[in-house]
Amino acid sequence: MMRHALSVDVEDWYHDAALAGHPAQRVETNTLQLLDLFAAYEARATFFFLGEVAARFPALVRRAAAAGHEIASHGYGHRPVAELVRREFRADVARSLRLLEDITGRHVRGYRAPYFSIKADVRWPIETLAELGVTYDSSILAIDRPPGLELVCPRAPFRHPSGLWEIPVGILQMLCFWYLPLASGAGLRLVPPRLLRRCVQRFEREVGTAVFYLHPWEIDPASPTGPGAGRWLLRIGRHRLMARLRALLREYAFAPIADVFAAQLSSAERSSEVAGATR
Repeated sequence: MMRHALSVDVEDWYHDAALAGHPAQRVETNTLQLLDLFAAYEARATFFFLGEVAARFPALVRRAAAAGHEIASHGYGHRPVAELVRREFRADVARSLRLLEDITGRHVRGYRAPYFSIKADVRWPIETLAELGVTYDSSILAIDRPPGLELVCPRAPFRHPSGLWEIPVGILQMLCFWYLPLASGAGLRLVPPRLLRRCVQRFEREVGTAVFYLHPWEIDPASPTGPGAGRWLLRIGRHRLMARLRALLREYAFAPIADVFAAQLSSAERSSEVAGATR
């Protein structure tokens, strides 16, 4: 059985909707459900914590870490990288790294941008992450979007000129020409299980290990959805996601990103041992 990487972007429903203030918070309850589910199947994952969530619920971060999950950064606020200048981006990431390391007492190795908003052809965010001592990024989608008809970077892990590793989420191929981020909560919610299984099997043959991801709000049918065209897609299938996650956990073995790709990441860390001192 091939081992895949499992990851969770720990944010609340209103972060994705880009709403100001702090509406009803459901992230703690939903994340605890995921922790219990993973424990039942002896699965471990990478939890990309948003700094705002970690600051409000530090015990949740500690519980995930104590259960053997990897703790990584989702930034502090939930702003797309394209909306930030380099100085703002650096401050946001550094703030989240310090907070998570203070809570866990462990070095944070990974980062994933809100909305997967680092582009393959923009180098300064990756260079900034390397300067901050981050070992890997998981922010770049390997497809043009929309419509996902061509690849803009490899689907397999690759190393940036800065030395940072890129660990892309699984971009699965459908209908021989369409590439979509279906190794995800959305894929589990929207795609028939048999079709999704065939897509994963093809990915295993062509690329290898996949990185799956989801959000805590995706398992919560009662969680609100912010306004906006197309946001109804975020609600479809939430009532069945937990059952489909159970089926996925029965069929595949899962581990954190840092464990699955340990060989690549250890080589990166040997070449950048002193980078973290610049935070």
